[in-house]
Amino acid sequence: MPAETAQGGGMPWKEQQGERDRRSASTLDLMARAARLHYEFGLTHEEAAEALSLSRVKVTRLLKQARELGIVKITITTDARPFGELEERLVGDFGLTEAIVVPYGNGTEDGLRSVLAQGAASYLIRVVRDDLVVAVGLSRTIAKIPKWLDNPRRARATFVSLVGALRIGGAGSGNPYQATDAFATAFGGIAEHLHAPVIVRSAEVAEELRRDPGIAQTLEHAAAADVAFAGVGGRDDRISFAQGADISAAEWDELLGAGMVGDVGARFFDRDGLSIDHDISRRVIGLSLDLFKKIPNRVVAAGGPTKTEPLEAALRGGIITVLVTDASTARSLLKLG
Repeated sequence: MPAETAQGGGMPWKEQQGERDRRSASTLDLMARAARLHYEFGLTHEEAAEALSLSRVKVTRLLKQARELGIVKITITTDARPFGELEERLVGDFGLTEAIVVPYGNGTEDGLRSVLAQGAASYLIRVVRDDLVVAVGLSRTIAKIPKWLDNPRRARATFVSLVGALRIGGAGSGNPYQATDAFATAFGGIAEHLHAPVIVRSAEVAEELRRDPGIAQTLEHAAAADVAFAGVGGRDDRISFAQGADISAAEWDELLGAGMVGDVGARFFDRDGLSIDHDISRRVIGLSLDLFKKIPNRVVAAGGPTKTEPLEAALRGGIITVLVTDASTARSLLKLG
């Protein structure tokens, strides 16, 4: 079989690729035409479908894809917030500087992370400026923020890792390496990495790593950040660490036995938001909870049923200054039923 011919078909690979490219271009053209008819000329989905000789369902799908691909960008010129009352209650009840409440998303965990990241991105866009230092935590939600930074204003800001990374990375892992790079790329700023694992095998190894000049300097820069973006873990998040950190199931059980309800950047805390005294704490390469709490603006983005308990504890312990969460979680935190 010739190298350029695909298995299972008579069309050469190059011709198949060309056909796929033509179909892709045709679909993009249809998206653009449907978008102009609907958004610029005010045609309904049905009217646009008739004009393009398509079904209404097809036009609806094309318009959704056009928004997802950025062909259509919607700007809302109002300060009205759909969950303003919940945000005011959260600020008042928990002493926050700001609360951002978002809808639940499409009903999936990944969808919720995406809308939470969108809310956190809106805050970052508002506060970013030249010489701002932003600490970036280990979080699958925070890692999604750059997706929502669509051509933001350029800023000579520095984005620095708040904690070390999981050994196993890749898309969706939440590793600070990828996130800090993506933030810096979006704003034209600088990325500074913490080249170390998040949890190592012994306190001695951790101490040696923390004495390394490069790691020590990065931790100093993170501690001096103007704003931090972090997620919050819960009791059921051991799998995230087990995939790439030196922590065993037995150690996780010990943490739970010591009263652990959550963590921020692998800094585990109890129901009062206080640090858990465990050997793992001495093996983390990252800011301590006390140093984290000295960062003036601490944005935590998290939501969903498994995050209510750790968020309550983090709020009780003064870990959060800006909370980004979904409406259902906000009501749970406020005991609104």
